[in-house]
Amino acid sequence: MVNISDVARAAGVSKATVSYVLSGDSRITEQTADKVHKAIKELGYTVNHAARALSANETRTFGIVSPASHSDYLSALFGLHVFLIGECAAQCGYDTLFIGGDGVDAMRRAWASRKVDGFILMDVRDDDARMRLAVDEHMPTVVFGSPADSFGLDVMDSDFVKETSNIIDFLDGEGHRDVTLVLWSRQIFRKRLGFALRFHEAIMNAAQAKGINMHVMCPSDDDADPSSLIGQALADYPQATAMVIYNEPVTIVAAQTFARLGIDIPRDLRVVTVFPKQLAHTMKIPFASVQTDLDELTKTAVQLLASRVANRDAPKQEVLFDFPLVVEQ
Repeated sequence: MVNISDVARAAGVSKATVSYVLSGDSRITEQTADKVHKAIKELGYTVNHAARALSANETRTFGIVSPASHSDYLSALFGLHVFLIGECAAQCGYDTLFIGGDGVDAMRRAWASRKVDGFILMDVRDDDARMRLAVDEHMPTVVFGSPADSFGLDVMDSDFVKETSNIIDFLDGEGHRDVTLVLWSRQIFRKRLGFALRFHEAIMNAAQAKGINMHVMCPSDDDADPSSLIGQALADYPQATAMVIYNEPVTIVAAQTFARLGIDIPRDLRVVTVFPKQLAHTMKIPFASVQTDLDELTKTAVQLLASRVANRDAPKQEVLFDFPLVVEQ
């Protein structure tokens, strides 16, 4: 029977390198990974995940940690994230366990009972107690989000500074000086969720540098009527020639709302959104948009955690994606 030593010998690498390739370690070069995968294919090697887990004292399970309570839309979006993480984890030989509820105590119980090898933290807040627990207890953990301080944990998210700079450069190039900014709800900002705070900070700084006036709109809560918010934004800031929407429910209803109001996009108003690539295609979102690739994000989160489980003492990794601004013609 072909074993990992045979693969390492055929590829001309160490057994540890083969193991890193199998776990999706992002530090392994593409050239090295290709050699290992070629040797695996030629030798017909298959991974015995149960044996690997037993020999390494691992559970081969990742915990996905997030509050169980969301608005209706955020619950659906979170479900998509969990599904994609589960798919990516399975490809790397891992199961996934959803950990909701209070977060900190649930993590502590899962870790103490050896249910998981590490955690992916979702809906991360600034100064999140779950991050502090992971650091204090030396739990392999990846932060899926943008807290102000990750306390040395591995981090993965969009690069909001670059993305917002691209948006503002685009609007500045078209000559827009007054722009309405439609953000997530005040509830999300009160919770100090990192993705909302970092985007807001970054786009306001970028706009100020270009001399663009940003008029900020936020719904009162997560389940506020998104169509009404668009109408209110148009009424409150009629001088605005562009609108940036960083609120996915608003993006979904925006095209229908503008059409109902007789607004021709982009002739009457330039609209730029931030929206998942996987949904933008199926929903045919007709705006310029930063298309966040959820497949890439979830795949990277899983790979980072697999790498951290394999080497707990490796330097911190921070992976930020500058997703492109796509302009519909």
